[in-house]
Amino acid sequence: AMSMTVEQAAAALAAAEADHLHEIERDSERSEGSGAQERRREKYQQSLREKVAQCKRELEEAKRQQALAEAVQGK
Repeated sequence: AMSMTVEQAAAALAAAEADHLHEIERDSERSEGSGAQERRREKYQQSLREKVAQCKRELEEAKRQQALAEAVQGK
């Protein structure tokens, strides 16, 4: 994967967190669905949580890469 800048990674994380929050808010307004619907929603919410976690890891990696690059440049 192309390494992202810290700014790009932070923006991706913010977007993923907003998506997750939006889905939780929408879910709280929905009436109970069928068992199958509830499982689909849970699966979707799980995928959004995993996306947030992935973005957090990518942000940490971007910060580490930036720190290494700055160390090499002798800032």
